[in-house]
Amino acid sequence: MPRLSVLFTAAALLAGCASFPELDAAVTPEARRADYPVLIPTAGVLIRREDARLSAADGEQLQARAANLQARARLLRGVVIDEETRLRLSGRLRRLGG
Repeated sequence: MPRLSVLFTAAALLAGCASFPELDAAVTPEARRADYPVLIPTAGVLIRREDARLSAADGEQLQARAANLQARARLLRGVVIDEETRLRLSGRLRRLGG
């Protein structure tokens, strides 16, 4: 356990020595000349938030979609190759030296 803490400390110290990319160079001249974005009062945003609520129909659609995805996941977890095919393939592999 002490080795792990020494290793973690060394990794953290090395990460602190990393050089960071020049982020100022990533800003284009057009972006530097652009106006600042217009700030709006939060009250207007909060009022519009009420309109963004899901309806009962949306909830039902999401539940149906989730059930469909869960059913597909169950199928994917199932047997991919049936027993007869697996035995046939295994026999051919043995004959081929695999």
